[in-house]
Amino acid sequence: MELPYGEIDGDILKLRFSTADFSIASVLSAIRLHLDMIEEMGVAFLGAETEVTTSPQVFTPIPIVATFQYLGKGKAKDVLERVYRTVWAGVVNTFPDEPTWACAKKDYGSFITAQADLLRARVEALKAEE
Repeated sequence: MELPYGEIDGDILKLRFSTADFSIASVLSAIRLHLDMIEEMGVAFLGAETEVTTSPQVFTPIPIVATFQYLGKGKAKDVLERVYRTVWAGVVNTFPDEPTWACAKKDYGSFITAQADLLRARVEALKAEE
């Protein structure tokens, strides 16, 4: 099975999402929806992360990576492929309708702008102290 947004390496599954499309909250909501089922398959959710970018203060989508580990006996690949499909089913089942999503993206954009303004103010304050 092809995994266009993830890869399996031994007993580890890494699913990749982009902040251009999803937030860490939406990814975690999708995982939470089926976490009991994933655990019953002998798979542990190890966590999710975003990369910290050193790029200029301009919004650049960054990856969100969710990591799972197969702890059971048998073929890890088959089980982890099921987990991949299950998580993506959770993404689809928890994704908001278009108006809600658009409002959330607008609010997120305002949040990013506020963070950038705060960083600029801190940089200016540090320059003034020098």
